[in-house]
Amino acid sequence: MTHPTPTATPTPTAPVPRTRHRPDLQGLRGVAVLLVVAFHVWTEKVSGGVDVFFVLSAFLLTGSFARRIEHDRPLGILTYWTRTFARLLGPVAVLLLAVLAAVFLWFPPSRWADLLTQAWGSLFYVVNWVLADQAVDYYAGNSAATTPLQHMWSLSVQGQVFLLWPLLLAGAAAAARWMGIRFRPVAWAVFAAVFAGSLAWSIVATAAGPEAAYFSTLTRLWEFALGSIAALVLTTRTKSTPWRAPAATRGLGMILGWTGLAAILATPFLIGPDTRFPGTVALAPALGAAAILLAGALAPDARTGATRILAARPLQWFGDRAYGIYLWHWPLLITYLLLTARDTVPVPAGLGILAASVVLTQVTALLLTGWRALPGIRARSGIRLIATGLLVAVPLTGAHSYTTLRDPTAGVERTPENYPGAAVLREDIGEIPDVPLIPTSDEREHEWGDTGIRCDTADVPAGIGDLGNCWLIEPADGTTPERTLVVLGDSHAQQLLTPIHRVADAHNWRVISYLRNACRYTSESENRDEECNEFNAATRQAALEANPDAIITIGTLSLAEAPHEKLVDGYEDGVTPFLDAGIPVLAFRDNPRFPFSMFACVETYGPDHDRCNPPRSESLLPENPLEELAARHEDLHSIDLTDRLCTETTCPGVIGNIQVYMDLDHVTSTYGETLAPDVEQRMIETLRWNNQPLIGHM
Repeated sequence: MTHPTPTATPTPTAPVPRTRHRPDLQGLRGVAVLLVVAFHVWTEKVSGGVDVFFVLSAFLLTGSFARRIEHDRPLGILTYWTRTFARLLGPVAVLLLAVLAAVFLWFPPSRWADLLTQAWGSLFYVVNWVLADQAVDYYAGNSAATTPLQHMWSLSVQGQVFLLWPLLLAGAAAAARWMGIRFRPVAWAVFAAVFAGSLAWSIVATAAGPEAAYFSTLTRLWEFALGSIAALVLTTRTKSTPWRAPAATRGLGMILGWTGLAAILATPFLIGPDTRFPGTVALAPALGAAAILLAGALAPDARTGATRILAARPLQWFGDRAYGIYLWHWPLLITYLLLTARDTVPVPAGLGILAASVVLTQVTALLLTGWRALPGIRARSGIRLIATGLLVAVPLTGAHSYTTLRDPTAGVERTPENYPGAAVLREDIGEIPDVPLIPTSDEREHEWGDTGIRCDTADVPAGIGDLGNCWLIEPADGTTPERTLVVLGDSHAQQLLTPIHRVADAHNWRVISYLRNACRYTSESENRDEECNEFNAATRQAALEANPDAIITIGTLSLAEAPHEKLVDGYEDGVTPFLDAGIPVLAFRDNPRFPFSMFACVETYGPDHDRCNPPRSESLLPENPLEELAARHEDLHSIDLTDRLCTETTCPGVIGNIQVYMDLDHVTSTYGETLAPDVEQRMIETLRWNNQPLIGHM
């Protein structure tokens, strides 16, 4: 087939040729969506099905626009945008309204704000960036704590490409006309550049941070570019000019088809728990999809080819419903896990989720048929797009206002009598009032340890300011402190600062804290990142120069799974310089760590649910690992607060009407306040200081 040159006289009445119908492509959709559902429901692996969707959507989009460009037809970009998004947004709107209802019926209030933000992001096709900003881990897999809108990231990426790609194609066409050359070579160059640049960035970004890279549009553009290149490679042929490829070409097509299908089906098994995705691993499903696209053109009538299997009616049936099934399966899965308090899905339940997804897909189609038939909605896609958006935006706005204004503790005094916290494990305080729990979901993000004030920049030792943070707790009246303490470590050391702050205020002590997120204080190790090693070395030197009365660190590491607890690797070597200098070290035992958000557990199932009161034996070892280490060093002392975090048998999520944990493993500052009497007494007794306890029991 010959193509008109850029200077050729256009034929206004010439129709745009249509490509041969490819039933195998609809079957490929069916395979992709079944892979996505199966591996979402029954495993914690990425399936690669979404990557197939990316390649296929760009293939179809590019082919459509390329044919218009090469036959000098108007591109109608604005019309394409309004029609495409009006069609796509309808099912999304139904889904968002259903998820909004489910959120307020069943999901814990602590998750409402994030879920509403994700709903807005889904409505405007930017939720992938919202999820990246919220540091959501897509690899978390089947978890009741996973957001029911997390899967919308891929539709947002597609939506952004649907906005960008027509502009790239129009730009390539304009460049071709300006240079006086054919369109396709320019388009090939454009998409080859996008492919190379995006793939390179995907490899780099995935290695640096796979969670954020997973959701990034920039790390996915190469997959769309691959689909576009495939569309440009295949010569457009009309239905009136059937073509039978030579035998050798048909053989190549069959090889490509089977190889591509095998690559797609093998992808989930190539991805292990430590595999970083997308990166180079995403090449398998993407290239597999591209191979099938080429195979269908080279061997369209091959009776033993993979395209023949993909054209089978069952796969066609699922392909026709792929969009709806994809939309509905994930919220159904997450809601099921939430309501059943399960972490896995039995096979019958998983099949039920698939069946329910199909039913809801059909119901959605019926609802939208009625919606599109309404007067004023039917007329123009632009009006339908705006009306559909408003249909979701109005209730979302109301929901946001409600979550902002609600206060479940209004009218309840926050007194030690209503909220005794750790006092119930310290003494017999009688009956505890039935009042709303604190902190509330709106307060949770402010529950980090009370660090005091930031150090003056001039006082921050070299090597600390750029890598972590320096904090000070000074005597309130500005007098000379009676003692100085130095706290070293990460967020678990930071949470100790809430009770330590109260103790320091009561005794006129000064507390210096050197903290870095996810960087436990210990000796330098090849197993820690370079910046953490540098920070620990710098804080060790700074602490030695400060010559404090005591060093405070976390000496153990709690684990959500067996063995549940161990000494911090290299801890003894890390504190030896202090011990050699005659500085006492207070090694606190770490608090329990759970495989789920304890805060959300309590909100979802209530404080008395077994899930929110796990056995102590599944949280910590029977004996404190620090005791043996402390016995070998005169100035190394272990402080264990486990008896204020756990009973003899369980480690509850709520103690004395206070939520103990703000997430999986961080103690709330509100509960930390009630630990102050215990921290004070144990520090004074352990160090044999001549101080009398000044903080009364709450």
